[in-house]
Formats: sequence, C-alpha cells, structure tokens
Amino acid sequence: MWPEVLSAGVALLAYRFHVRRAEKREAAEASGARALPEVVAGLGLGFVMVGAAIAALAATGAYHFTRMNPWSFALVVPIGEMVFVGVLEELLFRGLLFRITERALGTWPALAISSVLFGLSHLPGSSATVLAIAVTGVAGVMLTAAYLVTRRLWLAIGIHIGWNYTLGTVWSIAVSGHPAQEGLLTGQLGGPEWLTGGAYGLEGSVVTLGVLLIATAVLLRRAAVKGTRVLWRDARAYAWGRGEA
Repeated sequence: MWPEVLSAGVALLAYRFHVRRAEKREAAEASGARALPEVVAGLGLGFVMVGAAIAALAATGAYHFTRMNPWSFALVVPIGEMVFVGVLEELLFRGLLFRITERALGTWPALAISSVLFGLSHLPGSSATVLAIAVTGVAGVMLTAAYLVTRRLWLAIGIHIGWNYTLGTVWSIAVSGHPAQEGLLTGQLGGPEWLTGGAYGLEGSVVTLGVLLIATAVLLRRAAVKGTRVLWRDARAYAWGRGEA
C-alpha cells in the first residue's frame, strides 16, 4: 500500500515542479490549501454516487445482497493502488490535458476533448462496451465539473478514489473491467448487460449513467453559482490555476 501512496505523492511533487519550471507559476490547483476537506468531501460524494446506483439496481431487482465480510483483507490492500490511480489520472486528465486545452480553446471544447479521451483511455479493457466507454466519458465530464467548482484538483481526486474504493472494495464489483475481489459487501448482479454493466462493472450501466448525469448537472450548477465556470474569453486566466477559496 505505502509504495503506491508515496508514488502518488511523488507524482504531485513532479506536477508542481513541472508547472513551476514550464509555466513560471505556482500550481495553485495542486497546492495544499483546502486539500484535506476537499478530498474528504470528494470521498463522500464518490461513496454516495455508487450507493445511489446500487440502490437503484436493487430497486429494479438487478442487485441482491448476499453477505458481509467485515474482516476481509481486501479492504486494506487496494487502498494504495486506488490512491495512486486517482491522483495520477486527475493530474493527467484534469491538471494537464483539460487545463492546457482550456487555455487554448475554451472551457467547453476542453471539457469535451478531455472527457472523450478519458473514456477512450479505458478502451483497452476487453470487457469494455460502447455503453461502458460512453459512461466512463461522462464520468470524465463529472470529474472535470468537480475541478471547475474550485479550480483545484482535490475534490476530483477525492471523488475518483472514493468511487473506485466504494465500487470495488465496499461493494465487491468490477471497476472499469478489473475483476473485483471479495470486499466488505458481497452481492449478485443479474439482468441485461446494459443494466448491470456486465463484466466491465457498474460503470457500464445505464443506471450509473443517470447518476453521473445528475451529479454533473449539480456540480456544473455549483461552479456557475461560484462564478468559476467559464466559457471562452475568460478561460485563459483560470486555466493557469487560479483557485477559489
């Protein structure tokens, strides 16, 4: 666990060093300001979103709980990997790709480009369907919306980690095509692939698509209320990492 967590820390330091050297500024989007509360908030949002999708599937009869495994070693083992993946992907897709593309093209084109590439980056998985890639792309939109709320990476990082951990380790469901191990709760998914996600996991389900669309709308609305969502002309100022308190 610890090597992966340390690697995530190194990735953050490398990002800040790159921004300082290449862009001649401090990386406000990855500064320690409000990191803890925003990561914790993100973890909670990830937990709630997965729970909402599971509840909806249970209501349709597609999910049935079978047992609890409170002493499963799998509750601890994946933490490091999930932290590393969450941090690295947010640095790459939100910290670099979205932010730099936004500076050149504006918010909406950058949102579309980064989200499409985020979805396609999960294509190599043999169990990825067209629906699964589309849902993953919408997840990219949602994570970018989380970044837009604060213009910092921490909320998106927290959501990313919280989503993966809750899905794979709490509910024992495959994450982006990666087979799940026995986690805290074990259940059975049954029904058509478009409903359950099949081997790809819940991220290939139309139920998850609905949850993500609702979360995206809420986050974009929050960003608009705070005045941090920009469209075209003002994108350049924000894209360099101007954070909101």
